[in-house]
Amino acid sequence: MKSLRLLIGLLLCSQIAFAQDNAIQKTIDEQVWLPFIKTFNAFDGEGFNALHTKDVLRGGPWGIQTGEEYWKNNLESNKKGKESGGKKSIAFRFEHRVARDSIAYEVGYYKVKYTHDGEERTGYGRFDVVLRKVNGVWKIAQDWDVDNINGKKFTEEDFVGNSAGKIYQ
Repeated sequence: MKSLRLLIGLLLCSQIAFAQDNAIQKTIDEQVWLPFIKTFNAFDGEGFNALHTKDVLRGGPWGIQTGEEYWKNNLESNKKGKESGGKKSIAFRFEHRVARDSIAYEVGYYKVKYTHDGEERTGYGRFDVVLRKVNGVWKIAQDWDVDNINGKKFTEEDFVGNSAGKIYQ
């Protein structure tokens, strides 16, 4: 009988933890990823920067940018992109998402389409992101992405993956 109670207790705890994790991820989607897509696609540098902590660490094979340097670069590149008349769109698919209280770690894939002067380019990559809650709002604290692993470029197949995971776009 004790074993049955223990098993039931463990199942209830895991379901509660799963429900809490889903609630946190839903909040992160609403506060970070949906606005990320909207501001990225609209060349809205100020809105995009607001989704990041003031001390954000942004990295990749090209190097590292932090805080003000990263924010300034976003403003300049979004201004140039908007002025050039180009268009861009981004979509995500998550592979791993874990969160608790005020910190989260997420890994996923992205697909970016750029259109300029009628020419369209599509790029794919993988990202690792750390999010922190700042004054009750989730923000990106660290963002690292790559477009290949071990010399193999990411493709549409990598983006879609082998699961029916939700694609955010």
